[in-house]
Amino acid sequence: MTRRQYIERTLRQIYNGFPPQDSNITVNLVNFWLPDAIGAAARKNYIDNYTIEGINFVNNGFYTTFSSIAITKVEQNLYRFSLPQIPVGLGYSEGVSTVQFVGSDGIVSRTAVPLSTNQTTYMFNMRPIPNKLLYYTEGLYCYVLSVIGLTIYTAKVRMISGGDATDLDSELNVPPDYFGDMTEYIKKQLISEKIMPIDQISDGVDSPIKG
Repeated sequence: MTRRQYIERTLRQIYNGFPPQDSNITVNLVNFWLPDAIGAAARKNYIDNYTIEGINFVNNGFYTTFSSIAITKVEQNLYRFSLPQIPVGLGYSEGVSTVQFVGSDGIVSRTAVPLSTNQTTYMFNMRPIPNKLLYYTEGLYCYVLSVIGLTIYTAKVRMISGGDATDLDSELNVPPDYFGDMTEYIKKQLISEKIMPIDQISDGVDSPIKG
């Protein structure tokens, strides 16, 4: 299912049919809330898997691979690149599954080793791992420790994501059995916004909340 198809289905549920031409809840507004809903669905899957199997993990259906990400040098032996989005907060590295580097010849490196925030405080005292690069994430950035110059390579990242949020015709990378949870999350946020009164007078005083 594409993002557009999912959004249109959600809008029909909110309006109990086709949304009116002057509706406040638009396709772009629902798309804006989608990352939140996907994160909530991934967290539910994380908990469900522990309940069923006794192991914390997120189903592969939530992951997307992004390639050809430019790398810049921060300082000596430290590089970074921008992630497509801030990783979801599951475990210390569940949001990002794998980080690899691709050369101009198309050869892909071995998977880099993730570091937790605590490990970054003493990582320079750690013994080097043969043929492995270390990385950690901070917000929207992924930092990589390397004695090899990485700016001639591009990064390849596999992480929890619904896919390309800028392309409504792209595939929505979420297991279908979690569409219902996502829809309920979005409906809860948007319906509460829909019933809020609109302040028609600019007098510095908010309109009273209905109910």
